[in-house]
Amino acid sequence: MIRGIKDIGSWSGAFFEATQDLARDMLGGVPVVSKVIKHEMPYALLGAFIQVVCSEGPVLLGITANNTHCDGLARLMLGMAPDEPIQETDSFDAIAEMINIVSGLVKTKLKDQLEYYDIGLPIFLSGRLRAAGRITVVSHEVSIAALECELVIFALSGR
Repeated sequence: MIRGIKDIGSWSGAFFEATQDLARDMLGGVPVVSKVIKHEMPYALLGAFIQVVCSEGPVLLGITANNTHCDGLARLMLGMAPDEPIQETDSFDAIAEMINIVSGLVKTKLKDQLEYYDIGLPIFLSGRLRAAGRITVVSHEVSIAALECELVIFALSGR
């Protein structure tokens, strides 16, 4: 039986800390600034998502932003200049790799509270998403090197 996430706040905190770790270790130490945590669908629905199956149930982690900021984040991941042209496929791949790395860092941060944590394949999505049923949504607005984005969690509510 799938139980559902016990403490979505610990997931949100681990996700933010993992993003800070990525920025420090792979993006040249750029600042990551926390803005607002909301329990609603993200503003931008362009981004990379990855499915996590853990002992508390399935979780979907995502990084979303508008097209300009997705391209900016991708340039950071690829070590490109801020004004350097980037192909759409390269941008998508870089953001997908970003969520893949961050999900692995989240796993490390939550290892003591979970019996298991398996990571799926990252995908890049564009369009409208909707949460149904017992799904809880947390959207954490952040700025990475002044690029606005949202760290999004979709999870089953705990019973």
